[in-house]
Amino acid sequence: MRFIIFVSLFIHQTVAQRDFKPCSYNEFCVDLRECPAYKQYANTGFRYWPADVKRMAKEKLCNQEMVDGQMVISVCCPSVMNNPKCGVQAGDRISKGQVAKPYEYPWMALLRDLNGKFVCGGTLISERYVLTAAHCVRFDRIRSVRLGENDINQEVDCIILDGERDCAPPPQDIKIEKTIIHPEHSERRKINDIALLRLEHGAKFVDNVRTICLPNRDIKQRAVVPSFLIVSGWGLTDKQESFDVLRYARVPPVPLQECAPKVQNLIAAVRLGDSHICAGGVDEVDNCAGDSGGPLQYISNTTSKYIQYGIVSFGTKTCGNVSEPGVYTKVEHFISWILNEVGE
Repeated sequence: MRFIIFVSLFIHQTVAQRDFKPCSYNEFCVDLRECPAYKQYANTGFRYWPADVKRMAKEKLCNQEMVDGQMVISVCCPSVMNNPKCGVQAGDRISKGQVAKPYEYPWMALLRDLNGKFVCGGTLISERYVLTAAHCVRFDRIRSVRLGENDINQEVDCIILDGERDCAPPPQDIKIEKTIIHPEHSERRKINDIALLRLEHGAKFVDNVRTICLPNRDIKQRAVVPSFLIVSGWGLTDKQESFDVLRYARVPPVPLQECAPKVQNLIAAVRLGDSHICAGGVDEVDNCAGDSGGPLQYISNTTSKYIQYGIVSFGTKTCGNVSEPGVYTKVEHFISWILNEVGE
């Protein structure tokens, strides 16, 4: 509480006449107390902070709002994620269709278990980290990830462009160094279904291996509501047949208040909240086209980059049934947790 009072006074005195600025490409607008750069000062009065840290905090203010009766001060927090090429596909190689071509969705990751079987999906969010669902890794069964894959049955993925054969670099198989599951994950209640995999070494960024962008709720991006969403993957779920070739599908967002009662009627222990997203449930298309742990994404209207909106968490009984949309973990809700685990 003392920290909040000190920082609130600081805001009132120094920022009342200042416009908040958007964060740069590799920064996230988060509660100042949750940014690794400032956490060590959380219980220290602002006046006692080092001069360079105070100056940085003033320059990086991106938002302030009342949350549960308390003022939350947010700053642009630096990160190794959201590099300049995140969320960008490889230019004119891309063709549209439900079956993805090589170079499409280059942030897609395949998770491989102890038996060498691909069992879930994920996304590359930095050189060393893959984002996925906690339920995919909760038994510590994942041993490696594959990046840069399109057709699982082909050693090298190729397409024909202008009559010439264009082959993507070979997939990268990288062992897992550490598995990080959200500490409050509950499989029974389907909450906090999010995890990170730290790779033994960094991925090599090439045209078929890039990172996806994560959402950044700074003052100028807070009202973003995608008109449509895209789910992509090989259909890797515990109960569904998988595809050999990467696929994708457009799905509509479904309001939580509409989705939650339907889900609760089917799974009594589940209460959907702010950390969930519902999407799909029409035209026999939803997260059956994706992987458990894979991305629900949208294309930014301002940058044309792909932003990860959700993580495939769970479905109900029948893929594509109008009354049963898929449920996803809302990535934006966990940005502070991701920042603290991945670090600067």
